Amino acid sequence: MAIRHTLKLSPTAAALALLFAVPVGAQTTTQYLDAVTVTGKAAPVLDIERAEVGGFGQSLAKTPQSITVLGADLLAATASSSLSQAIKLDASLADSYNTTGYIEGLSVRGFLLDPGTNFLRNGLPISNIAPIAMENKERVEVLKGVAGLQSGVSAPGGLVNFVTKTPQRDAFTTVSLGADGNGGSKVHMDANTAWGAVGVRVNLAVEDLHSVFDRAAGKREFASVALATQVAPTTRVSADVEYHHKKQPSVPGLGLLDANGDGVADTLPAPVYSRLNLNNQSWSQPFESTGTNAQFAIDHTISTDWQARLGLGMQRTTTHDRLAFPDGCSTGPNYVYPGLCGNGDVDIYDYRSENEERSTWAWDATLQGKFSALGVQHRVSLGLSGRNAKTELNPTQAYNWVGTTNIDTPIALPGDGTALDLNTNSRERAVDASASLVSNLTASVQSFVGLRSSHLNRSSERSDGSRAIAFEQTVTTPWAGLAWSPVTSTMLYVSWGQGAELEAVPNRPTKYVNAGQVLPALKSEQTEVGVKWQAHDRLLVSAALFSIDKPYGDDQPTASGIPLRVAGGKTARHRGVELAAVGQVTSQLSLQASLTVLDAKYTAAVDPNLVGQWVTNVPKAKASLFADYKIASLPGLSLNGLLTSESGKTVTADGSVTLPSAWQLDAGVRYQNRLIGKLTQWSLNVENLTDRSYWREAPTQYWGSTYLFPSTPRTVRARVTVEF
Repeated sequence: MAIRHTLKLSPTAAALALLFAVPVGAQTTTQYLDAVTVTGKAAPVLDIERAEVGGFGQSLAKTPQSITVLGADLLAATASSSLSQAIKLDASLADSYNTTGYIEGLSVRGFLLDPGTNFLRNGLPISNIAPIAMENKERVEVLKGVAGLQSGVSAPGGLVNFVTKTPQRDAFTTVSLGADGNGGSKVHMDANTAWGAVGVRVNLAVEDLHSVFDRAAGKREFASVALATQVAPTTRVSADVEYHHKKQPSVPGLGLLDANGDGVADTLPAPVYSRLNLNNQSWSQPFESTGTNAQFAIDHTISTDWQARLGLGMQRTTTHDRLAFPDGCSTGPNYVYPGLCGNGDVDIYDYRSENEERSTWAWDATLQGKFSALGVQHRVSLGLSGRNAKTELNPTQAYNWVGTTNIDTPIALPGDGTALDLNTNSRERAVDASASLVSNLTASVQSFVGLRSSHLNRSSERSDGSRAIAFEQTVTTPWAGLAWSPVTSTMLYVSWGQGAELEAVPNRPTKYVNAGQVLPALKSEQTEVGVKWQAHDRLLVSAALFSIDKPYGDDQPTASGIPLRVAGGKTARHRGVELAAVGQVTSQLSLQASLTVLDAKYTAAVDPNLVGQWVTNVPKAKASLFADYKIASLPGLSLNGLLTSESGKTVTADGSVTLPSAWQLDAGVRYQNRLIGKLTQWSLNVENLTDRSYWREAPTQYWGSTYLFPSTPRTVRARVTVEF
């Protein structure tokens, strides 16, 4: 497939490209900052040895946890500019309602992550209910499994930490110009300099967004500034702020078909509708999000063995969530929900939720050090942290039936943006105290113990003041592990831990008696056994066996016919094995390979028919293989490929419908040379090289609807990056 459009930049993008096509001034070096080779790292060197998300300060090879790190070099090599593209690089990560123009969801080990509690930015809590910009991210760290010790309250799948780019020692400016085969274009500048003793890192980006879907074009603008300085020989101060605005129509998913008219949708649509956008009415408005993040940190070295850190963070987002939403079918012999009628009919609702405001404030104070006791060396970490999250919505939102369309012959429908449905506002406050201890029991045996206590305050009320609920709760989440290294290159470990998670009832009064209410926190539990082998300095091989039990809210019948959502009504158990190899096999071949096999079933439920059934939208097996090969005979040239495969995703709760097994191949080529004395890198990537068409995922949302999302058709992306 050839690129159908030449590189066409918006006026703003073109202006940025011209403005920053020269080195940034005031380039005094700051010697205390780290050195970096920018364009050279755009080739995947896979040299990350540590991750902050684990919390123990150990190398990945010596950490008794399953952690994946996706560095900026790897993301650039695969042309991954979003979270949903990046997660293809690890088999334990999967999509969850990921579609064009909307917020990205993520599941780990088969568990959907909570957008309000499972995401961090430089170790501080943020909300993922907003598009995430990747231009200023140095890496994405994912701790797999229960993270009660690290986060207190979070869903048990894992914890995602976005680590931002920081000022470096040497001055540089890189400018990247990119285009794709759908007509999209992007310009990105990454500049590093210094103002006296203050290191400065600036990232700017503008992008015109185009997709294969009809009327789904959009745009985004991004800017970030990071500062760092050494105010004293033992004290470092850093701060950063970022702004991100994105506006693009979202593309809703389809549903199963009721082929026999019995009111139950149980048939996959065929063919796969890879380019259909039902949010294509004349009155459809784009999803729009504006977000700001700001953080400040002080790092102080008390002595050779003791360090302290104080971090503060703020996030604020404003979202306009709007679309023509397909939801059920009323034209068949029996009403279908969820799903579509057998002839492809589907009801359309005019959904508009304007001015959704969310804010998160967080702080974290830690003290870390080393000491000896009873003839044993110990490393201790003590922490005190707090989080305050608030959701403030317009008094009402619109969710109005406007008619029925058809997936084969879409028709124009009238809009109805009358806002009649009440909203629910909520507030959450948490204060956590944590402690962990790593002890060298012998030369080859280490113990890991930790405990976090979280005091939670939660409240919610309808926008008219009704259904007000408030409660306090204290939860304690312990964690313990034991590691043995029979030889220097190998570590075997076993760990056990608990996590706590929050849940709220969906804001749908016609579906739930207690719509919008917050529920008490519940505890999940994990046991894990693993081995890590440092095959050589640059290649880490690992394996892990795990079992996780997670309680969910479930629906109890009531006399009114509308169910009551109760905490802990059902429980799922996910057991699995993970295999991974990451690093450089040779000086020419880099590898990121992983395999996950999952057994995810319900072990308890209000409905006894659900017990023993597979959890929906969770693959039974998934593999990911990325390889990059540098051509020795032509220095600067490298080829890469990413092969992914998965099978066993069930669509319906009874397991009667499953998605066919699917695989996809992405490919890329890069060439680095000097052009007019400037280091230049040319990149060409093709997503879905063979243009395979398949249903990629089938999430069942928390309000009961099931949606189908297709694979991305073959897409070509080209980029040139120049370092000044």
